[in-house]
Amino acid sequence: MKQINIIIADDHLMFLEGINTILQAMPEIANVHLATEGKQVLRLLKQFEIDLVISDINMPKMDGVALLKEIKKKHSEVKIIMLSMLDNHLTVHKIIQKGADGFVPKFTSKKELQKAVRTVINNESYFSESIKQRYMESVFERKKYQNIELSPREKEVLKLLSEELTSKEISEQLFISVNTVETHRKNILLKTGAKTTTGAVKYAIESGLFDD
Repeated sequence: MKQINIIIADDHLMFLEGINTILQAMPEIANVHLATEGKQVLRLLKQFEIDLVISDINMPKMDGVALLKEIKKKHSEVKIIMLSMLDNHLTVHKIIQKGADGFVPKFTSKKELQKAVRTVINNESYFSESIKQRYMESVFERKKYQNIELSPREKEVLKLLSEELTSKEISEQLFISVNTVETHRKNILLKTGAKTTTGAVKYAIESGLFDD
């Protein structure tokens, strides 16, 4: 039996130790390295031959989404399973679109976690049933907005509005007049059917407009 080397990343030490105990009981696993943040994972990937990374999404310095993107870019042969309490459809869609090999919620059972690991190291994807449901919800949300088209400038304005910039600040950043910013804002509300800027930002998030 070929044994594999794993990195577990989570900034909560008790949870990290718990996952470590579960994985150490698996005969398929040779070595387990522990990390408390994303940049530490990247350092370990340079030091050791790693087959699989199991990572939380919410971590300091570099979160799991950024870590996933970096691993797929620089260590494409390494598999990655995401763990998180945040299983809302927006998070799930982003994780799957960025190429995660697996995704299970933190409240999963020991048995399912081990199943996820075995599935992924056998070159298959593994997503919990709750994760699959959230993904379908994300697809549905995006379909609601597929006929809405914002211009490149309207997207820029909406992105800056989501960062809570005022019309004056946006005009200075984009080198356009305040009146032009207000015109773009009104057009955004009209196209999205939103009554407020907050509603328009909600549309942008749910439609994936702000996805990297």
